Parts: sequence; structure tokens; C-alpha cells
Amino acid sequence: MKKLLLSVSLFAGTMMALSACGGMGTVETIDDRPVIHFNAASIISSGRDHQIKMLTLSSVPTDVVAISGAVKELQGMQEDNDIYSTELEGLRHEDSSADEFKDLVVEYLEAENAYIDQTIEALYGGGTSRPSRFSMESLYSRANAQIPDFQYEPK
Repeated sequence: MKKLLLSVSLFAGTMMALSACGGMGTVETIDDRPVIHFNAASIISSGRDHQIKMLTLSSVPTDVVAISGAVKELQGMQEDNDIYSTELEGLRHEDSSADEFKDLVVEYLEAENAYIDQTIEALYGGGTSRPSRFSMESLYSRANAQIPDFQYEPK
């Protein structure tokens, strides 16, 4: 009986001590970054994947490339970009910097689609030179650098 009483009192004492720890005030940090309602990191990452595929494709001689397969792949990338752009265009944010960032992501997607069009033309022999990637690279860098400034609430 003494052992039972001792073990119950030890258990009760331990529980009271543990619950007292929870009663102390804690400091919760508040994240004051603006909220964007889409996951820009995944969109930019997908854009980077597209870019790598296009760079690879543009470095392979066209006589080695299966042109119809490459064009289907590029058109699939354009469709992905169009879906992202359509979803983003409809989003409105309370914070103007989130809207500005959204516009930058949309601008990047549009630049990537223009680059895809130029790449398709080059594959079919319609273009005399390879398309320039400079503006798309700088847009990608600008958008990617701003990602940590925002919190995400994916749709």
C-alpha cells in the first residue's frame, strides 16, 4: 500500500511539475513577411527545369534531334507556363509587394514562352540563329532572389 501511495504521489508530483513548465509565457516570433497565395518556389524551379531542357536542346545539332518529339516537349512546357500564368493573373494580394512579385513571375513565364517559340522556330529551320537567353536569365535571377522575402499560402 505504501509503494502504491508513493508511486501515485511521485506520478502526481511529476505531472504537476511538467504542467507548471507549460504555464510559463513563451515568446512567439511573428513572421512579418508578406503572404503570397501561390508557391513561387515551385514555379521558378519548374522554370529552371524548362530552361535546362532548352539549353540542352539548343546545344544538340538539329540533325541529331527528333524534331517532332522535341517540339511536343517544348509545347508541353508552354502549356505548363500558360496554366501557371492563368492561375496567377487571377490572384489579388493585399500587400502590393506580393503583387509586384507575382507580376515578375508572370513576366518570367512569358519570357520563357517567347524563348520556347524561338527554339521551335530554330528547330524547324525558320530561325537563322539560336535565340538569346540573356533576358530570361536575368528575369529568373531577379525572381529567384526575391523568393525568401515571402511566405507562401499555396492555393
